Order: sequence, then structure tokens, then C-alpha cells
Amino acid sequence: MTGLASPSGGLIWHARALRRRDQWRSLLDPLAEWLTTWPVSSDRLLLLGPSAGWCLPDAFLARFSAIHAVDFDPLAEMFFRWRHRRALSAGVTLTWERTDFMQQLPALLARHADCVVLFANVLGQHRLHCTDAAACESQLASLRTQLAGRCWASFHDRLSGDWPDSVALPAAFRVGRRLSTAELGRQTAHGGEWLDHLTTDVLPPNVERLLLPWRLTAGRMHWVELGRNS
Repeated sequence: MTGLASPSGGLIWHARALRRRDQWRSLLDPLAEWLTTWPVSSDRLLLLGPSAGWCLPDAFLARFSAIHAVDFDPLAEMFFRWRHRRALSAGVTLTWERTDFMQQLPALLARHADCVVLFANVLGQHRLHCTDAAACESQLASLRTQLAGRCWASFHDRLSGDWPDSVALPAAFRVGRRLSTAELGRQTAHGGEWLDHLTTDVLPPNVERLLLPWRLTAGRMHWVELGRNS
């Protein structure tokens, strides 16, 4: 998971993100509004899996006095500090930990008990690092139990697959309950193989979800689910 590429990071990912951010407006604009209106209960943030924060707006980060970020990509901190230098120079204190938060989550939550928690477009990548899909899905579903009583939020991949550039993206939509993979799949009428990122049960069943289409690369689309427990 180092060097030029990994299943969910590396230099190739950062170069793609830098090059394509202007084509990501269908995700970035509504995500920015959603994050900046999140009613957080603390000015301290535990930020899990942010990579370089390519999807995160400075206005959201500037809401916090202190951010502790956790990511296993060795390039992420350097790019994050460059990408968000304005927010950080305005008085946000950033500390960084390079580790796999999925393995360390109980300890992280205990050490940062005064922080709100954000999983930053990372949980849908867990499947790419797992050989056992059932175990992966179980681990992801267990997160909401570990986070019981905390103020937390996540935005994460649900489905991804082929989507012709010639076809407009589907519309974003909201739903006030758990949305099954089959229900979400009905929004993806164009053929090809679709990858289930196994994040159906990350969020508590009755919280509102916002589903956003994201044209990650030419010819490929992701459904990204946003949800929070407050």
C-alpha cells in the first residue's frame, strides 16, 4: 500500500484527484453543503481515512480548532497539508497518524473521546483490501455499535460501475431509511458490472441518507452515500 499505487491510494490516485476535481462537482458541491451544515457537538475532529482531503472543503475543516487525521497512505499527509494549507494556516491544529484505523478504531475512539468522528470517503474502500467479503461486510456493519453515543458521520461508496460519458448522471436523492443494494441498483439502468462496496449497513437504519452520483473517471460512476447520527 505504498508507492505509486494501492487499491485505494498512492501517487496515481493523488494525480487523478488533482486532475479531475473540476469534473467532480456532482459530488463536491452538495457534499460541501452537507458537511458545513452538520451540527457537530465539538470543535475537535477525528478524521478517518481522509487521504489528501480532495473531497473536503476548507470551510468545513475551519470549523474545528484541532483535527487528528488517520490514514495509512504514506503520501496522504503531505498532500493534505498542501491541499488545505489555507485552513491550517488560519489556526486549525492538525496532527497525523499513519495506521490502519479499521484495526485501531477502539483505541482511537478511546484516546479521542472529545472528538466528533468523520469517515471521509473511506469505508467503501475497505472491500478492496479484504479477501473475505462476508467478514468485510460484518466489520463495516459493526462500526455503528462501536460508535454508539458518539457524534459521527460518514460519506462512502455504495456501488460503482460503468456509466457512459454520453449519458447524464442520475439525479441525487434523499431517503430516510436503510436503502438496500437492490433498491439502489435500480437507479443504475446502464449495463456492465457493478461493484457492491458492502456499506449497506454502515449507518443506523433510520437516519436520513443523501445519495450522490460521482463520475470518478471517464466512463465510471459511483453512488456515494452520506449519513450522520445527529
